[in-house]
Amino acid sequence: MIIMKRTLVKWLVNLTFLLTSIIIALIIGECIVRFLYKGKMCLFPRYTTNAEYGDFSIRVVRSNMEYKHTSIDGVFNFKTNNRGFRNDKDIEYVKKDNEIRILCLGDSHTEGYEVNQHETFSWVTEYLLRQKGLNATAINAGVAGFGNAEELVFLENEGYKYQPDFVVLGFFANDIEDNIRSNIFSVQNDSLKVLNYKHLPGVNIQNFIYKYKIVHFLGENSYLYAFMFNRIWNFYKTKDVSKTKVNQTEFSISTKQAYSQYEYNLTEKIIERMYKFTSKRNIPLIILDLPQENMKSSIPEKLVNHFINNSDTLFYSQDMLQEYMKLSKTYVPHGEHHISSEAHNLLGNKIANFILSYYE
Repeated sequence: MIIMKRTLVKWLVNLTFLLTSIIIALIIGECIVRFLYKGKMCLFPRYTTNAEYGDFSIRVVRSNMEYKHTSIDGVFNFKTNNRGFRNDKDIEYVKKDNEIRILCLGDSHTEGYEVNQHETFSWVTEYLLRQKGLNATAINAGVAGFGNAEELVFLENEGYKYQPDFVVLGFFANDIEDNIRSNIFSVQNDSLKVLNYKHLPGVNIQNFIYKYKIVHFLGENSYLYAFMFNRIWNFYKTKDVSKTKVNQTEFSISTKQAYSQYEYNLTEKIIERMYKFTSKRNIPLIILDLPQENMKSSIPEKLVNHFINNSDTLFYSQDMLQEYMKLSKTYVPHGEHHISSEAHNLLGNKIANFILSYYE
């Protein structure tokens, strides 16, 4: 009996020593990573999961979440509603009497990475319209990593159910790459054809790890965790290169200087189909040409006329250069270089004024 007690005590001492050593090592590792990389790294967890829209399975931001993003530029607070939209209130399919709805589609720029909840252009649009006496609801359906292909899938299979009176598409340069990367659509015989009904990069691992609250805490607060997770994440992404024969890493800035004719054709067909869908339902389509960090247009020059002809209005960045130049910053200077709160405010004003012209 005494021997068993001594063995148990020895085992507990050893276990305590091991756990203490691990904790100390993790604390030291956290301190080292913070010292070396805090000014360069972002704690931007992507809380996405799978959503079934018709026959398609694509990403959506997790519903009923409150979380934060942190970088050297600040702390940015997020809240999602019952549908996973970055909205403060739940939104059901059926509109209220006299309610005007604006459905905002796009990627992380539209979702509002590196700005706070009430600084996105969707929120600014809603606020300004309400100030003018309109019962407006702007639905922020932006999802980080989305391209126009996923936005089209969402619009045709889910977004229209919210009975939008206007649709806003935030177009950014990397959308052209994302349209290829998603491998959802292809152009065959001058028509848009479905290749795959599923595109869920990174969702399976997120569905597993986000069952545990400790992972939420680490993702939002630990630089060591972010350092390790990002490397594992990128490793598994590179294993999928062969699926679409393109780089699987997602960027908030465009990584290409030139595109193939096929890439142009695919984007043209997606935008064209989006406009046909909205026009058939008498829903004006507003396209925002989000400027690149070098202030060039996100829309290649050879596609500009196509975007003009396939939208009810195009806010072309090159026509707005003087307005952008008046801002203290158009892009967040560090982090992942998304458009700034000032740029969001400018775009929100543009959208609101266009919508108001329908009610004057």
